[in-house]
Amino acid sequence: MPITAELNEYITNLTNETSMDPSINLFEGGFLSSLDVLDLISFIETQFNVTLSEDDMTIENLGTINNMVSMIERLKNSN
Repeated sequence: MPITAELNEYITNLTNETSMDPSINLFEGGFLSSLDVLDLISFIETQFNVTLSEDDMTIENLGTINNMVSMIERLKNSN
């Protein structure tokens, strides 16, 4: 399954939304709580076998599904 689809499925389950536009800002839209973000980070690290540094854990990188995909691809390519 493509990264975008996996993230979309996880986030729609986490937020109880029926679908999620990958370009919508999840923070500005009020979709994610601080606890949701911790769960999301854990999911990303486990599911995609990457490690997020403090520098990776930004609103920019985690704000949209599209930005998360870019970050995950960058982290996977740096290994």
